[in-house]
Amino acid sequence: MKNPDYCWCDVAIGGVNKRNNIVNITKFKVPIGKTDCYRTVYRYPEAFKQHFENKKTVAGYQGPVYADLFPIDIDDENLEQAHDNARRVLDRLAAAYDVDLQQVKCFFSGAKGFHIMIPTSMFGCYASPRLPVGFKKMAAALLQGINYDSSIYDTVRLFRLSNTINSKTGLYKIPLYAMEILHKETADILELAKEPRTIEPVDEISYNSQLAELFQKSIREEKKDDRLPAGALTKPKDAKLCYYAIMDGVGQGMRDNCALRLAVYWRKQGLADDMIMGIMRAWNQRNSPPLKEKDIEKAIHQAIERPYDYGCNDQILQQYCDNRCRFKKKQETKITADKIYTIEEARAKYEEYVQELEKRKINLGISIIDRAIRGIAPGEVCEVLARSGVGKTAFLINVIRSVALNQKTPTLFFSLEQPLAQIYERAAQITVRQEGQAIEKAVRAGDANARSLAKLVGMNFEKVYIVEEDFLTYEDLREFIQVAETEKVHEPVRLVCIDYLGRMRGERGSQYEVTSELAKQLKRLAKELDVAVLYLHQTNRSGKTGAEPITMDMARDSGVVEEAADFVLGLWRPDIDKPEAQKSESEELRVAVLKNRKGPLCQIGLDFNKKYLTIEDPNKRPLVAEEVPFKEGELPFE
Repeated sequence: MKNPDYCWCDVAIGGVNKRNNIVNITKFKVPIGKTDCYRTVYRYPEAFKQHFENKKTVAGYQGPVYADLFPIDIDDENLEQAHDNARRVLDRLAAAYDVDLQQVKCFFSGAKGFHIMIPTSMFGCYASPRLPVGFKKMAAALLQGINYDSSIYDTVRLFRLSNTINSKTGLYKIPLYAMEILHKETADILELAKEPRTIEPVDEISYNSQLAELFQKSIREEKKDDRLPAGALTKPKDAKLCYYAIMDGVGQGMRDNCALRLAVYWRKQGLADDMIMGIMRAWNQRNSPPLKEKDIEKAIHQAIERPYDYGCNDQILQQYCDNRCRFKKKQETKITADKIYTIEEARAKYEEYVQELEKRKINLGISIIDRAIRGIAPGEVCEVLARSGVGKTAFLINVIRSVALNQKTPTLFFSLEQPLAQIYERAAQITVRQEGQAIEKAVRAGDANARSLAKLVGMNFEKVYIVEEDFLTYEDLREFIQVAETEKVHEPVRLVCIDYLGRMRGERGSQYEVTSELAKQLKRLAKELDVAVLYLHQTNRSGKTGAEPITMDMARDSGVVEEAADFVLGLWRPDIDKPEAQKSESEELRVAVLKNRKGPLCQIGLDFNKKYLTIEDPNKRPLVAEEVPFKEGELPFE
């Protein structure tokens, strides 16, 4: 759960008048089948609980809040009209904001409307006292021309719980797939609402840069006197990026020095003094804490009076240096004769490369695939492409385990979506071939089984390091790798795994532009840090349910993704839609090499055990060395 400190909610069971029941959301169970049950839209920190204890009511709380979902409440006395409006909302999200509707949670309210819930992880939501105001502004921008209930965004607003009964109609609030709202008749939905209902949850949520930009714009607090002059921060191609990094705000001890440098910089750009003052005031609001007004005026005055000139060697600016800056690249790039090679020198380099490759290439543990691609070498990138729910993460964890056991290679795994605890449970399932429930039971018992489990998982995932931060940038990845090598691993990281590309954050632009740039940056990261990179990527809607064979044109948001990768693997499960397969413990997982810079294309059918999350070659040999010191069922779980 993101923001676990925000664990308090208000609930009302039996009517909204029965609220002021503060509960820890991690311990609260939805009372399915009960009538008129509600909880607050937001989660709250300890301060909310203290407010209630002092005031004996939740009313009046104005502190920070957090929400897992951005709600859209569509109501109308005419249910057909409400249904039509809900369809318009979904169409707009898909067409105007490129939202994958499979990742949107939808509900029939049980009476006269529909609830459309966008996961806030899709746009990088964070806790803030301004979140209710930001949500209202965001809804106003998203829903122009559509009737909706804006009061749902109030700070302590209650919202009806799923699979509970509306006393006015006797119908349940039920979950729906977005496609059902778009294509089912209203009468069919009313029929479904006569009893509780469950639908398959979506495991992976993609970052949406358009919604993220709208959210940031909506939640940002503007003060009339501190607005930036129009166009003042348009970044020219020859901009010095260190100054724009400073514009994000600085802390105590850096404010005065940075203020002077900014004032000098903006003056050199030819801006008028009043525009410089506007920019400096806006920048000052981002500082922690802000400078006094007189200090801002002093910096501008000094910039006017003295001919300061700060270059790339300035000690203050060096602290904000950006590797992407053309001035840095210009300083570092020198054309010399030793960068021009004869064919004989190329041969010597190749011989050195071949010898080193044998020691450092990464094998996936799938014999046919490994022979085809000849391993992933340092500087190379492998993309794994599949539809959500096919088993990409399980595939990746099996590969990481194979690398850990067979090659003893330091691996840094960026789990951008799933929390650390969930990754560990999956790793334990794969290690001892047990269900997650059995793993949880053993760990809770804390006995000899738990100690044996911990030892075996440690042996199977030795030299594997995990980062669970979300929405990381290319620069974040690079810094994490460098910190890991110096402070945690104490040797070079050889394999970087990312789950998954859609959860990374890039520069502003369309989703296509962001994804394209990220793909190119990952290739650059592999070459600059001399690591192999393996990342997961979702298909676009042409991937359908995950039963269809994957092709190169199915990558979501960008064709540049495939161009930047050295290898592209496609995963699909041919029987995923068949009822008999859904009841089966195991299912075929097809893996195809769709792009291979070093050899032929091929594919193989693997055995995917959905119960234990293990993946095996056709001859049932696990994707690990035969000398692994455990056997299936070795731990006596009940």
